[in-house]
Amino acid sequence: MSIANIIYNYYDNLSSLIYIIIFLNMMDILFKKKSNVSNLLYYGSTIVTFCLIYYYAEYYYDDIVVPYYIYFITLMTVTLIAIVIFLEGSIEQKLIYYLYYFTVFKGVVFFLGGVVYSREPVMAINVYRIINISTTIIPIIVLIFFRKFCLKYQLHTALAYLKSSQIVLMLYCPFSLFASFQLADPSLNIPYYIYISASSVLLVINVPIFYYIFAKIGESNEARITMGIALAETSQQLSRYRYSVIMEETARKERHELKNKYFYIQTLLKENKLDVLDNFLTEHIGELSVSDTAIHTGNSLIDYILSSKLALAKKHNIKTYSEILIPENLNINEEYFCTVLLNLFDNAIEASVKEEKPDIQIFLNIKNKYLVFCIKNKVSFDVFGKNPDLKTSKADKDSHGLGMKIIRRAVKKSDGIFDTSMESGYFTATAMFPLL
Repeated sequence: MSIANIIYNYYDNLSSLIYIIIFLNMMDILFKKKSNVSNLLYYGSTIVTFCLIYYYAEYYYDDIVVPYYIYFITLMTVTLIAIVIFLEGSIEQKLIYYLYYFTVFKGVVFFLGGVVYSREPVMAINVYRIINISTTIIPIIVLIFFRKFCLKYQLHTALAYLKSSQIVLMLYCPFSLFASFQLADPSLNIPYYIYISASSVLLVINVPIFYYIFAKIGESNEARITMGIALAETSQQLSRYRYSVIMEETARKERHELKNKYFYIQTLLKENKLDVLDNFLTEHIGELSVSDTAIHTGNSLIDYILSSKLALAKKHNIKTYSEILIPENLNINEEYFCTVLLNLFDNAIEASVKEEKPDIQIFLNIKNKYLVFCIKNKVSFDVFGKNPDLKTSKADKDSHGLGMKIIRRAVKKSDGIFDTSMESGYFTATAMFPLL
């Protein structure tokens, strides 16, 4: 055997070991090795077993050309046995990644086969080998990226929340694709009409499966948003309750203090200390005018939410400006309005905390039989240029990012109007609620 053949075979064999290592490493991270299993046992025994089984014929029986399907059978069987024996976790959990990994692998190989390997009979041997070595890097890169994808979006943890039938559907999709790819393997010599018929049956079942999956995704998102609205409404109820408790406690303290003050005033009158009395009344009237900074529209819950959020903004050193002109008796859907009020104010405060010179402006008034709430927060960049869909910037996107959806849902339920825009360095959100 020439040096060129040795180098080519070495490189070709090395690529197979890389495919195995990528898969084993991904599964090791996802499931962890059993306590008595070392890296040498886990990786070493798998690689050695694969080499002994697959390369035995080539090295010891005069370079017999082993059919390509034997390569995949050996590769998949050895790795499956390794992850079942050496790793924690159930076989169902491992099968998810196992099937998806080798389906992607098979798909990339067949793509390269259609583009490159079909030309093998008419290529010079050295040209073919150069192309073969060059294209080996493609499945390696794809599988590395797929490994990262699987580690980021882990499926096996979701099995506890799925029915057995749903798990079967989850496993069927990659299985059907892999089986279809495998039937197309030229080394099997399957007649074309049989391949077409079998592949059609295998793949067409995926149509209702995908339909079912997307229907469930829609239901899940609907439930998540509904839960968010329910939590927001619960927050309103808690706000109302806290407001009632605070008002009751304040009234109790004020009654007690007022009783003491009346007693003191009565004492000053009896002793005819009118100058002291005048000073006392002047001082306390001044305190009342200075300390009375809360919002008073006559709508207790709206007053409490606005006052508490303005106090929170002040706590974060955010400059605020408010223009509130609404009647005491507002005939609107208070639950939906307060949902929007809470979420928009929280969004504005959260965004303002990140600014050097934060500024929030609030406008609340009646226009054309609509209650209009407009809130502006100063921003140092174009929000829509950076984040056109207004998605959450938090790391845990599944647990956050419902705010805008909840707002839009609440406005829609109230037959209202909602709009966002950028105006002179301010992110502006406007919600309009029809008066009932």
